[in-house]
Amino acid sequence: MFVKVNDGKDELNRALKIFSKLVKRSGLIQELKNREHFLKPSKKRAFKRQEAIRSRKREERRAARQQKYDN
Repeated sequence: MFVKVNDGKDELNRALKIFSKLVKRSGLIQELKNREHFLKPSKKRAFKRQEAIRSRKREERRAARQQKYDN
């Protein structure tokens, strides 16, 4: 990943912000945190299952909120 930086202090801050967003979206930092310690396969599955439940509930809340505005 790279971001082109032009001259100027504001340009550097802007480029850092853009670079931070790119890194965050790519999931690189999260991957490094996940690899920091060994995680047993059974724990990985349990974590993935819990994350799926959380995201499903989040989507249900969003849909309910959206449906309230659609009526």
